Amino acid sequence: MLLHERLNSDLKDAMRSGDKARVELIRTTRAALQTAQLEAAKQRYDAAAREIEAKYADDAEARDAALSAISADAHAPLDDAAVVAIIIKEVKRRRDAAEIYHKAGREDLAASEEAEAQMLEIYLPKQLSLEELRPQVAALIAELGLSGASSMGKLMPVLMERFKGQAEGRVLSQVARELLAGN
Repeated sequence: MLLHERLNSDLKDAMRSGDKARVELIRTTRAALQTAQLEAAKQRYDAAAREIEAKYADDAEARDAALSAISADAHAPLDDAAVVAIIIKEVKRRRDAAEIYHKAGREDLAASEEAEAQMLEIYLPKQLSLEELRPQVAALIAELGLSGASSMGKLMPVLMERFKGQAEGRVLSQVARELLAGN
């Protein structure tokens, strides 16, 4: 089952069971997915329009005909990788909000945001633990020949790409700092 199908199924289950908090959370997440889907369709349309404008720069009639033939399929579903990326953003947004609420002394709101983040995490792939990450990051540091804290700028983009969806950036940063400080 695709991730967006699972969200739809879970929404129906939450509605049947009367779990209002979960219904609201899934609806909010689906709205974020729909926004991303529309943005992706807009980007596809804009890229096609730029290509046509460049190709038919000298022929206005042909350009207009080609532009009118572009299909902006806003209903093309996002792939699971894009859905996961959006859910990761939603989880991060809630964790950041919880942190702000903690600092402001609003523990009730912080607890609500943390609970929502945990509910969303069930839709994400399993996150690697610190123990699982350390040897992999150490091997990558050795492979790239990096040492010292000044190498963080070179290491982090590679780590973020390699462990996309498997570990949060702050966890990767923590492990990288520990290992680079030891070198």
